[in-house]
Amino acid sequence: MKKVLLFIFFALGIVWIFVMASLLPRRILPENSQWQLPIGENAILRTNGINDVQYSPDGTHLAVATAIGIWLYNLNSDEEPVLLTTDTVNVYNVAFSPDGKMLAGGHGEELVQIWDVNTRVCKKTFIAHHGQNLRVLFSRDGKTLASSGHHEINLWDVATSTHKEMSKEYVYFAKRMFINGDSGTLASVDSSDIIRLLDIVTREEKKALKGHTKRVKSIAFSPDGQTLASGSWDRTVRLWDVATGNQKKVLKGHRKSINGIAFSADGQMLATAGRDRTVRLWDTITGKHKKTLNGHTAEVNGATFSPDGQTIVSWSNDRTVRLWNVNSGRFKKSLKVPKF
Repeated sequence: MKKVLLFIFFALGIVWIFVMASLLPRRILPENSQWQLPIGENAILRTNGINDVQYSPDGTHLAVATAIGIWLYNLNSDEEPVLLTTDTVNVYNVAFSPDGKMLAGGHGEELVQIWDVNTRVCKKTFIAHHGQNLRVLFSRDGKTLASSGHHEINLWDVATSTHKEMSKEYVYFAKRMFINGDSGTLASVDSSDIIRLLDIVTREEKKALKGHTKRVKSIAFSPDGQTLASGSWDRTVRLWDVATGNQKKVLKGHRKSINGIAFSADGQMLATAGRDRTVRLWDTITGKHKKTLNGHTAEVNGATFSPDGQTIVSWSNDRTVRLWNVNSGRFKKSLKVPKF
């Protein structure tokens, strides 16, 4: 009888713990959110994952978007990186302004914030109401910030913090959006194999780029705006003439789909990140494969060049950010995200 009573009291105790836990307010930040991130080869990101990584235009800063905010590195000093965060912490995407003075982040499901890179102070906040996977991007002149989500595109005047335009007619920008310089061209993909070039003012479709045989996953404009690169589930990378819409090159080599694409600053090289755990480098003039960067142990979600073109940064589901030498293709160092 005593054993039965003890069991009942034990069971009631467990139930009481679960009930109280459900009533307590949930923490937005994980327990390890205040761990510091040292600079160097064994730098550790204490997050649940890496969503995006971007260099500042002058190469002096590196921004890493994570589940607990944005880690901002000053690459010219030995100071600890700074965590830029708010109550809504999960940052899906980051973008530096063309002059490198501002950093925009797409936080959570609806918050767009612009930070002063030098002071690390949040200067502007926009409520975008986009839903998950909010993305941000500056126009090439730095005057407009575009934000996108599942259902719409918002355009913001950076200087005045005013909302310029919202249109659900930009439905193709639900998942990916890119602005081509000052020409006002938007490139978008939906869930199909077609890439659409739209006029940012008139909303009219300029071109429909057809050639991929499966869904397009990634696109990027060349620095001069004349070429668009696209990667697809069909395992190919295609180069397009923006003015005519004609296909210029088809790059083959990845064994699985291409998750991310980036041009070098001079536009002569292309880096592609794939589900096959590799980063591949291509000559954009000849279309020839130059190097394959091996080392990630899970699919690579993205890659980007440093402004001087000497380093490539890649990030992966293996919870690491890796730095590579462009000329030799050799691994330089990594920022590791531990599992816990």
